[in-house]
Amino acid sequence: QVAHGTPSGIDNSVATYGGFLAYTKGSEPQNLHSQRALRVIITNTNVPKSTKALVAGVRVLRNAHATVVDGILESIHNVALSAMSLFESSSKDSTIEPQLQDIIRLNHGLLSTLGVSHPSLERIRDITGARGLASKLTGAGGGGCALTLIPSDIAEDTVELVKRELAEEGFQCYQTVVGSAGVTVTRTVGNEPVQAWIGNMLSRNLSLAPDTNSNSEDPFGGIVSAFAILPDAAIARLAPSF
Repeated sequence: QVAHGTPSGIDNSVATYGGFLAYTKGSEPQNLHSQRALRVIITNTNVPKSTKALVAGVRVLRNAHATVVDGILESIHNVALSAMSLFESSSKDSTIEPQLQDIIRLNHGLLSTLGVSHPSLERIRDITGARGLASKLTGAGGGGCALTLIPSDIAEDTVELVKRELAEEGFQCYQTVVGSAGVTVTRTVGNEPVQAWIGNMLSRNLSLAPDTNSNSEDPFGGIVSAFAILPDAAIARLAPSF
C-alpha cells in the first residue's frame, strides 16, 4: 500500500498461482485456464516512478474530463476482454500472437492517452516496433518496465539484435516466459521427483515400459498417478524396498 496506494493484489496472485489471471476491481481474480506460455522481454527503463502519483494524476484528469476519460477506460476494459477471449477460446496448438500484438499496441496507445507513458517507454516501442515486435508499458507506467511479446515465428537473431539495441540505449533486458506454472511443491525420493522415481521403479523392477506414443502425463497407463497420490509415509516405506 505504501508503493501502490490501492493495490489490487494481482501481482502476488499471478506469481503464486501461475497461468493468466483476469482481475476486475471488487471481484476475485479469474483463472483463464490457458494452456500456453508466452515468451516476452521485460525491459527496465531505469526511470523511477510512483504508482500512487500516476494513479492520482489519472484521477485528476478524470475529474476534469469525466466523459472522455471514462470512454478511454471503457476501451481499455474492452481490450482486456478481447485478450481474455483469446486465451479462453484458443487451444495450446493455435496461435494468438498476431491478435495479441494488436491488443498490446492498442492497450499502450490508450494508456498513453491518459498521460502515463514516458519518453523512455516510447523509445522502447520505437526500437522493438522497427523489428516487428509489439511493446507496452507495465503497471502504472511513467517509467518502470515495458513488456515486449516475442512471437514464436521470429528468428532468434532478431530477438538478440533487439536486446542489444535496447541495451545500447541504457536499458536492462530480461527475457522470460509468462503464463507458466506458479508456486509448485515437488515431492521427491532422494533427489528425484516422486513421479520420475515411480516410473523408473516400474521400468527397473517390474519390467514395465512406458507408452512412448502416449500424450498423457502418465505414460504408464495411470500407474504412476495412482502411486503418486499415496501419502508421504507410504512412499517412504516403498522406497527402501526397491
